[in-house]
Amino acid sequence: MQTSDKKISGVLYPTPSAEKFQLRRYLPTPELAPLVEQFWLVDWDLRGQPAHTQQNLPDPNMHLVVSDKGAKILGPVSKKYRYTMQGQGKIIGVKFNLGVLAKRLPCLIDQAVDKEFAVTQIFELNPQALIENTLDTRNDKITVTYLSQALQKYAHKLDPATHAVQTLATQIKTNHAINSVEILSQLSHTSVRSLQRLFKTYVGLSPKWLIRKYRLHHALERLENQRLTLAELAVNLDYSDQSHLIRDFNEFLNITPKQYALAKTLLS
Repeated sequence: MQTSDKKISGVLYPTPSAEKFQLRRYLPTPELAPLVEQFWLVDWDLRGQPAHTQQNLPDPNMHLVVSDKGAKILGPVSKKYRYTMQGQGKIIGVKFNLGVLAKRLPCLIDQAVDKEFAVTQIFELNPQALIENTLDTRNDKITVTYLSQALQKYAHKLDPATHAVQTLATQIKTNHAINSVEILSQLSHTSVRSLQRLFKTYVGLSPKWLIRKYRLHHALERLENQRLTLAELAVNLDYSDQSHLIRDFNEFLNITPKQYALAKTLLS
């Protein structure tokens, strides 16, 4: 069972948060890799301590989540979301590759944004068996092995459209020069209209949304690791002005960059 060494992203205030819970991530087998990006397991022991509310960035990928509240499938998340941890507990998660569940949903994926689904609406899996064989085990290997076997029959070779949208999303994530859909269109030799249609069909969120999301990732990373003024941060990330940077923070996180930096200082 191979652990994931990818940099953790999407967790707000990662340094102080790391003291509140333990996160382990595991890669899928090659056979399962077309379906699953990674397995993630979180547990905490806050007995005798205040509850901790973990905040996370929005995520276009869908997840299977098993907790003491049951098993469910999360659709793409377009806003900051949070989870409160108290006492002692555990969450088991499967992060699916972008777009791979679009055709399994009971609705169009753009109608699944910020929605939850019963596991049985997507997969022929027994929710109680999921809980008993993941949440109730004390061994990560047993948990991941069970999930891998349960999901294996749903892992199929990617169709060209899903592969294309994943490739485009990777370009957006890794190429900091892509700050508009027009630039993505030029680099991918795909019309803006075709990009919009592809993302609506397989992601449920627009390419512009994804570009803004990953620019925000880069902004948060710099706020964590560097001391920059708001003007320097805007220039560093090639925003046309500070107001556009502030707008992205407000829309995705409901706070300004200054408020985020202040909260980070108070939590450290």
